[in-house]
Amino acid sequence: MKRSQVIFILLIFAVCVVTKVISMQTGHQFTAEQCIICHLHEKGGREDLRLDVTGACATCHPALKDYKSHPTDIIPKMHIPGDMLLLDGRFTCVSCHDAHAQGGEGANQPYFLRRNVSGKPFCLICHSVDDEGHLFIGVTHEGQFQVTDFHSRVDPTTLICLECHVDRIDSLDKGLGAGTWSHFSGRLEHPLGVSYQDAYLRRPVAYIPPASLNDEIKLFDGKIGCGTCHNRYSRYSFMLVMSNEGSQLCFSCHIK
Repeated sequence: MKRSQVIFILLIFAVCVVTKVISMQTGHQFTAEQCIICHLHEKGGREDLRLDVTGACATCHPALKDYKSHPTDIIPKMHIPGDMLLLDGRFTCVSCHDAHAQGGEGANQPYFLRRNVSGKPFCLICHSVDDEGHLFIGVTHEGQFQVTDFHSRVDPTTLICLECHVDRIDSLDKGLGAGTWSHFSGRLEHPLGVSYQDAYLRRPVAYIPPASLNDEIKLFDGKIGCGTCHNRYSRYSFMLVMSNEGSQLCFSCHIK
């Protein structure tokens, strides 16, 4: 690696440490010198962004890579409105988010989004609903979630899933406890928000060791979530992270 590249990486790291502290308090607030985190030059505009801007975002927001909120660095096949920024024709973090927007709690543009809507209304800017009522990111079915432990918490990805798939929870907030998801009217129950490590330690003969789990099986701070078995962009039935032919997915965690 060239010396100039090493210096640039160290500079980005140092700037992001400061920026992360600032953003935790009042949102993104950059000095002119910090513009080079995302831009090629100081005080650069939307036409001056680095092509690797997704990596710049991940430097300060490393946990987002586990949430699979939306694929990045892809060339979309659908029409994208002009205010949803593309870089060299590619979809990145800045396609939906504007770090300079007045985002944050109670602000006009929540989550630094490029429009003054969030959730499903924002997704519908680009995505459509098919004849069966499916939104691109999911479909409501008859499963139900029951909270069993208010001292634990489900992960943000699971909260997003429950927002659409549950119709009997009074409030979906950051405090939603761990519990049990009943697929298809109770025919198949599965815990959410519980520690896989704890389950393995209680019954090691019944579970695959955590360190040996298939790479497609994602845990969220060591806990099981909807994203452990499902991927909203999966090519498999029921949006599974892998085929379940012969119970392949189930046996990725469970031992007969």
